Amino acid sequence: MMAKKLLEKAGLIHLPPAPARSPLPEGVIGGDADAAKAKTAPGSMLQFMTAQSAAVKEAEALRERLAGFDGALPTRRLDPATVRVSVWANRHEHSYQDAGFLALKADIAAAGGNVQPIKVRPVAAMMGGQGRAKMVAAGVGRSNPPAASDQFEIVYGHRRHRACLELGLPVLALVENLAEQQLFVEMERENRSRKDLSAWEQGMMYARALDQGLYPSNRQLAQAIGRDLGDIGKALSLARLPLAVVQAFRSPLDLQYRWAKPLADAQQRDPEGLVARARALKSQVDKRTPKQIFEALVDAAPAAARAVPADIGIRVAGRQVAVVASDASGHTVVRFAKALPQEQRRALADAVAQFLAGQDRAD
Repeated sequence: MMAKKLLEKAGLIHLPPAPARSPLPEGVIGGDADAAKAKTAPGSMLQFMTAQSAAVKEAEALRERLAGFDGALPTRRLDPATVRVSVWANRHEHSYQDAGFLALKADIAAAGGNVQPIKVRPVAAMMGGQGRAKMVAAGVGRSNPPAASDQFEIVYGHRRHRACLELGLPVLALVENLAEQQLFVEMERENRSRKDLSAWEQGMMYARALDQGLYPSNRQLAQAIGRDLGDIGKALSLARLPLAVVQAFRSPLDLQYRWAKPLADAQQRDPEGLVARARALKSQVDKRTPKQIFEALVDAAPAAARAVPADIGIRVAGRQVAVVASDASGHTVVRFAKALPQEQRRALADAVAQFLAGQDRAD
């Protein structure tokens, strides 16, 4: 009776069809397949349970493998021409001309593309809202306006994107919808971990975030990105220097954090004098190191306290032909009303040499 019931239950079990096997050679009877066939109802039940156990184990193994990818974003190869720089882009153009960028570009060219993906967000996900429109207009809008072909905005990886764009290679990218503050934080932290931005670049990024209302205060900005409040203040101080002061350097990337306070102090005590010195130094940018330019800008004494000799005019036949004056660093210079030919320059140099020799003898 029990055997009959088991036989009825076994008849309800439907096993998946066995894979097709090659026919046995002529003369060979039976084989493993025949041996594996269950002859009784308990045998069929055992065969079914064995198959189920193997399937469960395989499913568990696949589940464990998938768990390793939990939260991971898929990568895609994008046309770099459809990817625009971010409103919060924090790289100065000089960052795309230095030796580091050229080496990165060469590596990407050799690999046939960027191995480390950049991160982007879909443009459609962030173009709505008056706040966004304001940021596009006031940020990089004039120099890099949204185009009809723009499909993505860079979250981080501007240098890798530029390299692929210049090389004509697809750019490997992670795609994720991010809110404005999320984008800003991820960009700032990722760039800091890869190639430190200059102090001025950091300051410009922070100033833009504050001016556009992304963060209401320096303190909240510092908390969001995990930076020291003092570093935020120094970077902002450099970013808010008068344009003439920044242009006195060969590149804004030359500005250093430790110069922030001395430059700010010089601006506070004598803003007009600082700008005047900066404009005078601009013509000497190729002759001085960044440190020398900085030292000339932050001349220790305020302009009102410096004993600057008055200009002395040199007159010949009743008209002024030259003036003895002082440059931004307090050095004595002679400015002529017109350019001197080479022979007159030599004669002038000889006359100055005789004058200085006479001063040495007098001393």
